[in-house]
Amino acid sequence: MANTINPAPSPPATAWRLPALEDVVLLCGFAALAIPTLFRLAKLSWSTEAGAHGPIVFATAIWLLWRESDCLRSGARQRLWPGALLLLVALPLYGVGRITSILMIESLSLYLVLLTLMFLRYGGTVLKRLWFPFVYLLFLITPPENWLFVATRPLKMALSEISVDLLSAAGLSVGNSGSMIQVDGYQLLVATACSGLNSLIGIGAISLFYVYLRHGSEPRYASVLTLLLLPIALLTNLFRIMGLVLATHWFGTGVVEGFVHDAAGLGTFVLALALLFGIDAALFPLFRRFGWVRG
Repeated sequence: MANTINPAPSPPATAWRLPALEDVVLLCGFAALAIPTLFRLAKLSWSTEAGAHGPIVFATAIWLLWRESDCLRSGARQRLWPGALLLLVALPLYGVGRITSILMIESLSLYLVLLTLMFLRYGGTVLKRLWFPFVYLLFLITPPENWLFVATRPLKMALSEISVDLLSAAGLSVGNSGSMIQVDGYQLLVATACSGLNSLIGIGAISLFYVYLRHGSEPRYASVLTLLLLPIALLTNLFRIMGLVLATHWFGTGVVEGFVHDAAGLGTFVLALALLFGIDAALFPLFRRFGWVRG
């Protein structure tokens, strides 16, 4: 009689378990704080040029956390001290942000609450594993507009000077005086021409997301690409300024306040990503050829 060989039993599939009651309570409590803040971010920040990247960052950050969620199984609850002390600071700070309607304080304190709860529930090892998603979430916290104005003003003035010099060398009748660019009798405010610098945060966020996904396992090469992000963003904004000055030269000042202005903002974003992809495609084979990266 032929021997019947029974196949080895396959290991049982891991059963899906309902979350513990304390996890549900913790999640509901945090959601009660987070949902109103997200609505305020959507209304006051995500509808502006400086914060237009918000929905993309929020969605991709949630995806990153879900992608790395396996590490949560190795987490362990921590002792309340010193996490409880951080909550005693973050929660009143959140209340101050809500009462005063200062969105930056409100969103930053909510971020601290999230970090503290994650540490108390899963521990520092899990937070180290999830370092990039939590750093990436910081891009949701848009600084106040007056901060951005002060921080980007020197860059705006420098880029306007360079664009005027380049266009003058090309034969265009253009000059600048302080915060005003003159072209063929028209005047263009530097603030209008350089408003694309407000998108630096969005360009940086999406570019870092690409670098992390594409080259997260190669920290040295990822650092090189990260260092190139600011020059890429400045170069694309220089093209934006020159494009708007040329549009003013051809069609008048009214055009830069309508569709062309919005298209220039989107074009700046797309061009920055295209340059990043192109530089990556050119640099990575060189790094691999010299043995500086694996692959």
